[in-house]
Amino acid sequence: MAFDVPLYLPNESQMMKYKIEIDGLEDLSELEGSWQPADYVAILEELDVDGVSDINQDELRDMCLMSLQDLEPPEAAELLLKYKFGTELTDGQIRNYGIESQHERLWEQSADLEHHHKMFEIASLLNAVNKMDFPTPDALQVTFLVTCANPEMLDLFEDSMDRGLLVSMLSAGMDQSAVLKRMFGDEIALGKIPEADSIIWIVHVDTPDKTTRRIQITSSAYWLDAIRETRTFEWDANLVTH
Repeated sequence: MAFDVPLYLPNESQMMKYKIEIDGLEDLSELEGSWQPADYVAILEELDVDGVSDINQDELRDMCLMSLQDLEPPEAAELLLKYKFGTELTDGQIRNYGIESQHERLWEQSADLEHHHKMFEIASLLNAVNKMDFPTPDALQVTFLVTCANPEMLDLFEDSMDRGLLVSMLSAGMDQSAVLKRMFGDEIALGKIPEADSIIWIVHVDTPDKTTRRIQITSSAYWLDAIRETRTFEWDANLVTH
């Protein structure tokens, strides 16, 4: 006797659940590629250094650091702030930030979150100029392995993906005391996180195999520190996408 066996199809909620495994953590005091030879040339020219075009490319950074060391700390900070931000900041803001850069962690304390990434880059170079005068910046690079019962749902993850989804994913691996949850808990719950592009600085996604995505996220340790003690967790994307 033949029986009709119902075909089992996972419901949408199950399809959108992801298993996340922490695959690596790296503390960073400078982001790779944030300062290029062309940047050093521009800064040296701003400082009226002679013969910039004749300086070997491998020596540009050291020459730039030495030249910045000749300035008073606030002056060095102001020069880099003006270079990185241009007209995004007023002269008054640049002066204030130049002074504050010696004792404040502007890459996490500035009221404008959209400035944090550039503030970190500036702080990295200033700290290289003089570790005694400027605080050491701290970023964290976290690598995640993401799997899903329905591999097609992994197509969600790509370098240009919505940063709000990544903030939601991160928060799922953090306890309630995490800075990210305390400051943006309501936005995360609603699935609307306007500040997400400022919270997540760099994203790189690759595909080690058809059933896995490897996601590398870089941001201030201020936001990511709470993930350090986590090993694995689950994230339900339905809570964000619906």
